[in-house]
Amino acid sequence: MNIRKHWKNLLLTTTALFWANCTSENDSTFPTIGQDTPPAVDPGASSDSNIESSSENAAESSSSETKAPSSNSAAEPSSSSLNPNVYRLASNPSVTCTSSYINGGKCLDDDDAKSNKEAIQRKIDEYKKTVEENQTLTLKQLDSLEEKINANLKEWLDADYKAYRTPKSHCTHVDPGTLVYNCSNNKSHEASTLVTDYDNHILYTKEEHRAQFPEKYQSSSSSEPESSSSATPPSPLCQKSDFTTEADFNKAWEDDKKELLDIAKKELGTNLAEKDSICLDRVERTYWSPSTDVIAKKQTCDGETVVNPRYQQELDSLKASVKKIIDKCIEYSKIEQIACDISAMCPEYGVDSKCTYKYSCNDGLSCRRTEGERDLNCSNKQGENFKYTQEEFEKKYYTKCRY
Repeated sequence: MNIRKHWKNLLLTTTALFWANCTSENDSTFPTIGQDTPPAVDPGASSDSNIESSSENAAESSSSETKAPSSNSAAEPSSSSLNPNVYRLASNPSVTCTSSYINGGKCLDDDDAKSNKEAIQRKIDEYKKTVEENQTLTLKQLDSLEEKINANLKEWLDADYKAYRTPKSHCTHVDPGTLVYNCSNNKSHEASTLVTDYDNHILYTKEEHRAQFPEKYQSSSSSEPESSSSATPPSPLCQKSDFTTEADFNKAWEDDKKELLDIAKKELGTNLAEKDSICLDRVERTYWSPSTDVIAKKQTCDGETVVNPRYQQELDSLKASVKKIIDKCIEYSKIEQIACDISAMCPEYGVDSKCTYKYSCNDGLSCRRTEGERDLNCSNKQGENFKYTQEEFEKKYYTKCRY
């Protein structure tokens, strides 16, 4: 009786161990996945796209003694049953991996500003190369491209100035870090070294992906249209070259200013009134605001080189600007005007910071004007308030400062 009881107990123990072992094997083959589900990942993103960190790594894979099923596909659960942040290795689907970021936190605002400037310069260099070596574009297309690049450049630089020169109280772009996959075989892989199949949640080495999908790496050169070198060149065949620099426009401004001032001084004579002398001195101290345009000075068509029309247009515009200022001095020289002292109050720094000018005139008038505005807010010695437009004010008053 005791023997039978002993064997019965032994049998129960053996059975319990058997089932415990089976449960352990199943748990190892299909590890429990963390339930914290990150935001959905864009399937079209590259391998280093932003993916939220998982809450924990997957459980350890089963030991080598675990019996593997006859087919890998039979052993894998469907992708729909996986946590969105869990991937499997193409080389060993039993290994699961979760993504996370490491070494993040650096502020990238300065890096972004530098990268943006470099990107703008690359576009400028590409444009220059295109028009200098042109063999396919008509002259009309070259002119249109010249117009477009300068319009775009103004937009790029304006956006860059506003984005990276405006004072900020905090960082606007923080580096999330390096995306890595931590796998259940105790190995980690940087995402940049892998190719990620987001639809099926599979991770390939680059070599595996190339071997599995060779058609994705085939050259498309056979389907490309006939190369431009074999196309018939337009007639006339034109190029644009010798691009302007800031120094070129500065010289043009100074030369035009000297020529037109000499003419004005001869017209006004040597005995200039104080207000006329101040006006001309002020013109002499004006400077040209650096241009952002990318303009070629030369245009060559079928071997004949002339001044690029857009460059000539810029030179003419520059000269007209100087003449407009000097002509105003000549116009006001014929008008009796009242003297005013002027002082400026300007903030120390800021992209949108503006100076405020205060005018104190000999007839008791007091005015204020904010930089960029056309109107002056004034009050006379009787305390009456009214406004002058800048043009109305300049015809009646002149400022004595010589800046």
